[in-house]
Amino acid sequence: MQTPASAARQAVDPRWVLRPEPRDDAALRLLCVPYAGGGTTVFHGWVAGLPDWIDVWLLRLPGREVRLREEPRTDLLALAREAAGALAPALDRPFALFGHSLGALIAYEVARELRRTYRLEASHLTVSARTTPEIPQPGRMSHLLSDEEFLDALDRRFRAVPAQIRRDPEMRALYLPVLRGDITMLETYRYRAERPLRCPITALCGSEDPEASDEEMRGWRHHGMGGFAQHTYSGGHFFLQEHRDALLDRLTQDLARTVVP
Repeated sequence: MQTPASAARQAVDPRWVLRPEPRDDAALRLLCVPYAGGGTTVFHGWVAGLPDWIDVWLLRLPGREVRLREEPRTDLLALAREAAGALAPALDRPFALFGHSLGALIAYEVARELRRTYRLEASHLTVSARTTPEIPQPGRMSHLLSDEEFLDALDRRFRAVPAQIRRDPEMRALYLPVLRGDITMLETYRYRAERPLRCPITALCGSEDPEASDEEMRGWRHHGMGGFAQHTYSGGHFFLQEHRDALLDRLTQDLARTVVP
């Protein structure tokens, strides 16, 4: 449960959060965090697919979209502190978090920072396509490679590097620093032990995702005290696009249980 606000909360900082369809009277805020290289467009259609008692907040990360002129961040824990500081003054009611891949780790660390510094407890955390935080990334230092080697390594790993990045120098100049910064965050992140979150955790993965197997995702059960659920969808690392409707139905069910015990 959240600590009751002693004063009226302020509006959330639009530099950090996009609210595609503000629902000020919603019962719950849902913060969505994109994968490496992604932005708010990752969650296109989510507002329409979620009930009106959920107010969707899309995290805007430095270096992309309206924050294009800012330097991409390379330290995940520092980013989590920044984001939590921007979010906390506006969290006037229960909130949940969803993150995919790198976004899962960011969401997790934001939840821990909100609890640690602002005494704000998340109602639910959904982590998607990312192994538990204590599992290291052995030998993964692709962020140190040359541009071509870096893109080749990501293509082998995620199979999702747009061909246009290689062909178009302007696109490469815009996109590559963001992608390299995000992968730096992922590959240099080091877990710091802390008591589990009080909320339930749901872990999602793709059946053919080499980045996050069923067994590895099960480890998330140790990071929340409110219960654990796990669901596997057909497909690879980016199953959330193909199975968007089913995923949003699952998310709605999970969040409904936090609003109506």
